[in-house]
Amino acid sequence: MNTRKRLSLAGAALWLALCLAFTLHAAAQKPAPDADVKLAATALMTRWEECIRGYKAELGLPLSEDDLHGSGLIGEPYTFITTTNGALEAKRTAANPEMAALLVEMLTAAGVKPGDTVGAGFSGSFPGLNLATLAACQAMGVHCVYIASVGASTYGANQPELTFPDMALRLWQDGELATAPALVTPGGQDDCGCDMDQDLLEGIVNRLEAGGLTVMRQPDFEANLQARMALYEEQGPITCFVGVGGNLTTTGPGEKDVGWGVIQPSKRMTEDKNSGLIQRYNARGLPVLHLLNVKRLVADYGLPYDPDRYETPGQSALYRVTAYPRLPALAGLAGAAALLWWGFRRKKTENAA
Repeated sequence: MNTRKRLSLAGAALWLALCLAFTLHAAAQKPAPDADVKLAATALMTRWEECIRGYKAELGLPLSEDDLHGSGLIGEPYTFITTTNGALEAKRTAANPEMAALLVEMLTAAGVKPGDTVGAGFSGSFPGLNLATLAACQAMGVHCVYIASVGASTYGANQPELTFPDMALRLWQDGELATAPALVTPGGQDDCGCDMDQDLLEGIVNRLEAGGLTVMRQPDFEANLQARMALYEEQGPITCFVGVGGNLTTTGPGEKDVGWGVIQPSKRMTEDKNSGLIQRYNARGLPVLHLLNVKRLVADYGLPYDPDRYETPGQSALYRVTAYPRLPALAGLAGAAALLWWGFRRKKTENAA
């Protein structure tokens, strides 16, 4: 390599580095295009939590001592409708109204648009994530067809007097929620609550049915999934599926690592007879959201895990995007191209001579 070509390569690299440094230095933060929608979703979730605190007061249910932020969404360490163990810190994180803004971000990343229909499966384990999904859909103008379960893990919506389906029903009756649950299942073992106190469960089911909700108890796994998918198709068709918590039908029986967050159709999963709705809708080419690993989920989007206090809505990175000036980047490309052309042309001239 001759001297001129080495100089042109070095000059091009230096010029690109300088232009890149200037571009990064001149970058500015500006409001995200959907910042207003995210604020609206957060406001909805904040108001719904206030309503739920009121429902608990009506029922004589004091807020848990572990509910450090007074969200009203933190349940008991154990009740007779508790299904599995859960992390208290994750439940408090999920109760942050900012999770509604996060769900706007995730649904948008999944390609969901106003006027679309989303199918959702909610366990009672994460009432915060359930409400966040509903608030995001409502703020975005998206119809959500959701199936809610009674059972919940520790510190979830596991108070028999006010399960998550009860919360959703009351919010709908009070004109807060756009839609009531399309279907309710007991959750827990076989999605039929076989591991719960049966007398207690029967009382809950009777109460929900008296409120106008349909409760399905279908122990056959395949028949259960087919009934759910038929409902989503009937009230849809859906363009995205959201699975919250650990209901049997979300990921199927057994421990399966299907990832978390937004799972695009390009990441095709293997579908078999034990696949849940996450895998089945993914295999059919639909984007899916898996909301379970809260600690990793918030880390991916720059939100705090179990913070001492919730941030004021609008302050997190979810509401901002970074804008980079175009001129330095264009100048860098043009200058580098000119230097390389000069070095190459000079070499051709010398060879011709």
